[in-house]
Amino acid sequence: MTVNGDNDGMGTMTRMGTRALACSAGFVARMKRGIARLRRENVRREDEGSATVVGVALVVAAAVLVSALACAGDIVLRQSQARTAADMAALGAAAALWRGDGTPCAVAAWLSNANAGNLQRCEVVGDDVSVSVHVPTDVPFVDHVTADARAGPRPCRN
Repeated sequence: MTVNGDNDGMGTMTRMGTRALACSAGFVARMKRGIARLRRENVRREDEGSATVVGVALVVAAAVLVSALACAGDIVLRQSQARTAADMAALGAAAALWRGDGTPCAVAAWLSNANAGNLQRCEVVGDDVSVSVHVPTDVPFVDHVTADARAGPRPCRN
């Protein structure tokens, strides 16, 4: 079919049809690429900020772990300090009782204070002195730790 006087064997309609097909094939390819790009961008947009949330969660978890370790370390340190203060107070009080120097409980209170403890109980039973000392902690849920000690002469075996 020849339109507009073309004699090359292809009419204008055929050329327009071929061009239309070529244009529509290019359009379809561009649309597919555009859709794929939009999908990639949507996936990226959905993931945006997720690394920040994970990073913040890791920092919070590390802070909680370090805080728990610090609290546990403080409690262990204070327990050792309380045992030392109680042992020293009991030994000093027993020595004061044995020598007859003043009151043994006053010596126990002085020695426990010198070792960063607070004397809570002091009992003299016979030749033995029993004390209870507590040491304050810096841990929010554990106000103090307590240690008990007893000292006195041991009987000699022959």
